[in-house]
Amino acid sequence: MLKDAIDLNAIRRVLVIKLRHHGDVLLTSPVFNVLKNHAPHLEIDALVYQDTAEMLTLHPAIRTVHCIDKNWKALGPIGRARAEWRLASTLKAQHYDWVAHLTPHPRGAWLKRFIGAPYGVA
Repeated sequence: MLKDAIDLNAIRRVLVIKLRHHGDVLLTSPVFNVLKNHAPHLEIDALVYQDTAEMLTLHPAIRTVHCIDKNWKALGPIGRARAEWRLASTLKAQHYDWVAHLTPHPRGAWLKRFIGAPYGVA
């Protein structure tokens, strides 16, 4: 039998990133269920676009839904950078052990690196 690459008993906090549209976010819902069923001790958070957050806010396996607001673009380069920095700092303060990046977008890879999670899956 193949051993798990990551010992989930050593993982406490997980961030699942899905930066896409409503249907794509809806299709990630089973990921949260599988993680929680396989390792009930996990504290699972999500990072999605603001306009899709409502789909996950009441999900029983999710502790917190963090959001990126697409309207940050209207803030201009400095305002957007400040908003992104606040989000990244908030995520870093959570001390995630594992980031599951489910979107082919470089933002999640940069966030994983910045927040210092030891494990990542893309």
